[in-house]
Amino acid sequence: MFVNVALPVIVILGILLTFSFPIYISLLTATLYLQIFVNEMPLQSVFTGMFEALNRNSLLAVPFFVVAGNLLATSSLGSRLVNFCSVLLKRTPGGLALSCIGSNAIFGAISGSAAAATATFGKILWTPLREVYGDQEAAGLITSSSSLSNIIPPSMSMIVFAIVTETSLARLFMAGFLPGVLCVAILAVYLRAKYRKDVVNAAWAPGERSAAVIQAIPALLLPIIILGGIYGGLCSPTEAGAISAVYATVVSLFIIRDINLRQFAQVFLSSAKTIGQVFILIAASTAFSQALTVTQAPRALMALMRGLSPGMFLLILNIILLIMGLFFDPGAANLIIAPLLVPIGIALGLDRVHLGIVFALNISIGMFTPPFGLSLFVSQSILERPMALIAKGCLPYFFCYIIALIIVTYVPQLSLILPRLLI
Repeated sequence: MFVNVALPVIVILGILLTFSFPIYISLLTATLYLQIFVNEMPLQSVFTGMFEALNRNSLLAVPFFVVAGNLLATSSLGSRLVNFCSVLLKRTPGGLALSCIGSNAIFGAISGSAAAATATFGKILWTPLREVYGDQEAAGLITSSSSLSNIIPPSMSMIVFAIVTETSLARLFMAGFLPGVLCVAILAVYLRAKYRKDVVNAAWAPGERSAAVIQAIPALLLPIIILGGIYGGLCSPTEAGAISAVYATVVSLFIIRDINLRQFAQVFLSSAKTIGQVFILIAASTAFSQALTVTQAPRALMALMRGLSPGMFLLILNIILLIMGLFFDPGAANLIIAPLLVPIGIALGLDRVHLGIVFALNISIGMFTPPFGLSLFVSQSILERPMALIAKGCLPYFFCYIIALIIVTYVPQLSLILPRLLI
């Protein structure tokens, strides 16, 4: 039963994704095949499933965080973050590289988009990084560190995972904090060891550090508002997103005044395109998941994998997700694999929140792994450097993320301690 259903679906998805069809078109094509030819259900069921997928309050968080992130990227708030980190780390060996990691970590706690982080810091940090470390190292650092936005909440991949698997978004956001800190720590240790012999002759000018801190305060307050509000139980993720969007608007438009009304309108136009892409993906994946459920294929797959230990299941899950990151858009992992494999993990005794963080970390790695990593394409466009050079520069950081993935996968307490303490 499972093979008879899965094989045609895999062929449909494989062919369409290989020929660069959009994910939502691929999913809807597979959904139509399942509903019409396998489940023998009316075409209306597909559109009903898509409508139900978008009729959820948790989806309101998406536009707010997208707008806040785009405002940060368009205004000077991003460059203020970079200046803040680079000034504080000025006398540390490898300080400029470390400032790239720190800036991306803070940006990730505001935006949740790796592509936006790549575009933002590619424009700001490319020239200074390449002058110090060379093209390959600079490109790899910018591209790989942007993936922190997929791990540190509010992550777009966590929001999508929460919706397609019906997981608590607040718990996911709480669970992602410590794994995000772990990734930052591993990257920082690697860079600190790599550049430990660098000679630093720079000195702080009088008032330089205080000026950098003061200028960065408007940007630094955003992650405090978002994460502090959620972790403190003061607001839901959706409410935190709304507050952050309003705050970013007021600060960039009226306080620091570094964007005009025309740029402000362009931010909303760009945000609307991103939001539309996310929503159509969620709608298509939900319809696909519903069609699969009707076929009983997930139950048959669960029976096949029932004898696995939780540790072996997690190993297989990571291998599947890493392979998908090589050949398909990283978003396909959440949209196609999560509805299929998460119920099996739960049946084996694993926590769905922990599984969500494992998915997020795998997707983060997929963002910069060739040949289809989204951040690679963004970097290639922004930096105007060959894909091979960028991918080679990312290789050391790939292993750093793999170390973090192994720890997060097999030490679930790292992901679950904050949700259990705070909820």
